[in-house]
Amino acid sequence: MIGKKKLELNLSGTTVEDVIDELIRQYGKRVKNDFYDKEGNFDLMIQIALNGKSFISADKHDTPLKEGDHLTLMMLLAGG
Repeated sequence: MIGKKKLELNLSGTTVEDVIDELIRQYGKRVKNDFYDKEGNFDLMIQIALNGKSFISADKHDTPLKEGDHLTLMMLLAGG
């Protein structure tokens, strides 16, 4: 996606969606294509954790963020 295992950014977004939009602005179409399918639905294989405590589902990307909040975006892996 961005070529790094870990990326720390200080962003001024007020919602989870603002942060996703900023990542797309900074890293371009490839990130957008990784986050969203062709119909514009957020990829359910990407999980977003807020402050390491709660997961934010795709229908809750309007969740407000406070100063000092941390988001962790993780790609779920499956295999056998």
